[in-house]
Amino acid sequence: MTINLSTGQRLIATSGGAEFVVTRGGDVELTCNGEPVEAKADQTPAAANGPDIQLGKRYQSADDGVSLLCVKAGKGELMCDGVAMALQGARKLPSSD
Repeated sequence: MTINLSTGQRLIATSGGAEFVVTRGGDVELTCNGEPVEAKADQTPAAANGPDIQLGKRYQSADDGVSLLCVKAGKGELMCDGVAMALQGARKLPSSD
């Protein structure tokens, strides 16, 4: 199911319990452990297995179209349009000689 993500929107992974804030949006299919990621309301997430989704880290889609900030840690594999989202590395700062 494709959803339209907008910057600032809060999301929850109903499988694994991770929560996110959208930092760059778009029209995508976003899943965690094969279950759709939904707009945050009063859902009770189910327990899940998989890699850790780390608090305070940014996750980027393969095409750099969608970016999410994790605001509550959880477990699971985060996918955007069927491709695993990558943990975004730290930005390199310019040197100050």
